[in-house]
Amino acid sequence: MNLLDSIKKLIRFFKPGSILLIPVFLGCDAANDLGTQFDLDTNIDVTLVELDLPATNVFIDSLRTDGEDRLVVGTFDDPLTGRITTETYFQYAFQRGFLPGDSLEFDSVQITLSTVNILPILGPSNLDIDIYELEDTLINGVVYLATKQEMKARKVGNLTTSIKSTDEEIAFKLDDSYGREIFDILNNKPDTVGTANLFFKGLALSSGVTNESLVSFDARADTSKLRVYMTGDTTQFAEFSIQTSLHTYVVRDRSSSPFSGIVEKEDFDLVGDGRTVLDPLAGITTSFNIEALKTFFDDNPNVLINTTILDFAAEDLVARDTLQGFHIFFRKPNGGIFGPGIVLNPFSNVVMTDQGYLSRNSIPAPIAFNPNTDQYIVTPTLFFQSLYNNFQNWKDENDGMAPEDLFYVDPVQRDTVKISDMILINPNEMTLQQAIFQDSGIKLRVFYTDVN
Repeated sequence: MNLLDSIKKLIRFFKPGSILLIPVFLGCDAANDLGTQFDLDTNIDVTLVELDLPATNVFIDSLRTDGEDRLVVGTFDDPLTGRITTETYFQYAFQRGFLPGDSLEFDSVQITLSTVNILPILGPSNLDIDIYELEDTLINGVVYLATKQEMKARKVGNLTTSIKSTDEEIAFKLDDSYGREIFDILNNKPDTVGTANLFFKGLALSSGVTNESLVSFDARADTSKLRVYMTGDTTQFAEFSIQTSLHTYVVRDRSSSPFSGIVEKEDFDLVGDGRTVLDPLAGITTSFNIEALKTFFDDNPNVLINTTILDFAAEDLVARDTLQGFHIFFRKPNGGIFGPGIVLNPFSNVVMTDQGYLSRNSIPAPIAFNPNTDQYIVTPTLFFQSLYNNFQNWKDENDGMAPEDLFYVDPVQRDTVKISDMILINPNEMTLQQAIFQDSGIKLRVFYTDVN
């Protein structure tokens, strides 16, 4: 039996949802493409088909803000996705340093935060941030969505300064009266520092009247601390870390943007513009349809898919930092979308790496940005091979009639999932980065071998 006969026998043996990886050296004039290497010395022909996949914009209202280590505060007007205003909250707790005693007196209190991203990125802008004490402590282990606004009790500080996108650290000096209260709690509460921590309420960072910036801080950075300075024979300090109960309140105003009429989970095309957007903080993302594959599958009943390449052509952004990557999820026919923070079984609705399917481990296919070509590239070969296998096995079991929908079978739960289209979701929902995809659209290139 020759190699082609073996492949043909194996491909017709596929069961619904099964995945088979066959290492084959392929020969073709279009042999080298985006790192895919083929051996031209074999007599197996490889054919390339390129499909243009129509894309559209989608709005997702829900945004979970407690699952990341980001504090996002400020305001920013994006001409495309609208105005974003955020207020961010965090809890702090004693980590290390000196405790007050008879020989130490209060000097000052300061919060230092490390920046991740600052908008606008062009030139300096005014940063005006008010710091408030909350009415209560924040609770760990609670799901906080972007719609959750905490009650502020009193203002305990303000920072007004000129800020640039290259700034790496911002320091907020708090009111002395508030600092003395922290000093007294550390000095007077009995037993342990852990007991004293129970008396610290949460803090909020909120836009001041003159603020023109939106800033993302890394709450887990070594330099993101609250410090109470004390003087005696020498200057000492008590250092506090930011706790995991941080979250952010987000207000989205699209009234002056092209997306003013967008409805949650419904398609929305920009009038007179074929571009689509992925802006996690604004809740705007890109969805693309893969139904063109049904015609290709129907016309080619006996092929082996060697490689699939999804190519997203992006614009070179000037006013925003470019999003560095994202994942591809299924958008089910009823419009259901699962975000990365709440997916208990990622196999059921996210495109995995080939290795993820083979090992049955949760490894979503990463899609990274190439700044040299302004492209996002991913090669989810086994995912598309699985769709093909399911399609052909359906035809075999239904007298050659093609299924109405492409469908995927969860390799763990064995559940069948009909797929209407795909949707792009960034794993870091609190990022200030953005991607805009060119009006040339999204392309799927399929390298395949006919085994007839």
